[in-house]
Amino acid sequence: MIASVGSATIECARGITGVLRTGKLDIKKDGYAIFVSFDDIAGLEKKAPVLLNGFTVGKVDDMKLSYGNERTRVTLMLTLDRGIKIREGAVVAIKTLGLMGEKFIKITSGAGPGFIRPGSTLEGKPFGDLDSLMEEAQGISKGIDELVGNLNSLSKDVQALTRNLNGTVEGNLDRITEILKNVEATTKNFEEFSQDIKAHPWKLLFKTKEKKQTK
Repeated sequence: MIASVGSATIECARGITGVLRTGKLDIKKDGYAIFVSFDDIAGLEKKAPVLLNGFTVGKVDDMKLSYGNERTRVTLMLTLDRGIKIREGAVVAIKTLGLMGEKFIKITSGAGPGFIRPGSTLEGKPFGDLDSLMEEAQGISKGIDELVGNLNSLSKDVQALTRNLNGTVEGNLDRITEILKNVEATTKNFEEFSQDIKAHPWKLLFKTKEKKQTK
């Protein structure tokens, strides 16, 4: 009995010490753990919050380096509150919160009937920090500059081609006019023939018989 009271007193003292040191009362909750592997955790710290679709569901309880498969990686242990379910196909990523740059784990739920089992290991999405985003933006900017240069070159080629076509058209204007007139006349004749066949379809049968007799 005395031992039990002593243990309770020690735990209470630890809790008070934690409140004085951090300003937060950290009451241990029942839950379960899952693991997530990253190539780089970008300065994420223990006790960082875990959010599922924007809702706080747990925290980062532990992290360790692993050296398997000729790669050095970081595996995080996430402790999730009891009753929280993560659907299969969920995306786990490290995100930055606010101007202070505090890191947290963001879980975006997947779609489907199945749920991830306690103790499962997931693959984390690579962290995209501001520096990497700036590098990507610079790469895109260079690509846009190259595209603009190609478009300018293409525009010059089109202008040159237009000048050549104008010269060709001017030199053969009479011939082109004659061809257009023939096309218009042929089109008109075809339209008249089509209307005549629609009005007198028997003519088509009659002409077909004439061709057979001639043969």
